[in-house]
Amino acid sequence: MKIAIPTFGTRVSPRFDCAQAVLIITVDDGEPSGREQQVASSWAPHERINRLLDLGVTVVVCGGIDCWSVESLQSAGVTVYGWVTGEIEDALTALLDGDLDFQATMQGGGRCRCRRFPADGGVSRPMAGPGHRAGRRGGQGGQGGRHGGRGRDERGGAGSGRLGNG
Repeated sequence: MKIAIPTFGTRVSPRFDCAQAVLIITVDDGEPSGREQQVASSWAPHERINRLLDLGVTVVVCGGIDCWSVESLQSAGVTVYGWVTGEIEDALTALLDGDLDFQATMQGGGRCRCRRFPADGGVSRPMAGPGHRAGRRGGQGGQGGRHGGRGRDERGGAGSGRLGNG
């Protein structure tokens, strides 16, 4: 089996499509038997997929990944473990021990689920799951969203959305 892990230093790259390098790990009898680093900084998205397939990769462990890449890899028979964060060695150990959850696609409506590998080596729970919108603000009076952050003025009417007199 060959495993590809897009890298950012010693960590799993936060984005599959922007990783500057990909670590290819050959596994024989459940143990890593070889490693090679591929420079991926100039690879276009379709080229990234094709290169991994040409290298014989059968498993990809990565951070954020777009649906097109997931579908392209899966249609070629590659298993994708997406939305993984943390140290490469912790992710590899979790995969080989069968402790890495299968997160091949974004969960409902574009929300992602994320696995972290804390310093103590454990695997934490998902940061954002169904029904939880991490990092998004919206609605009237918020700092963004479809109402542009406009709140209500002191008279109870809609604010102008501008600062100062107006």
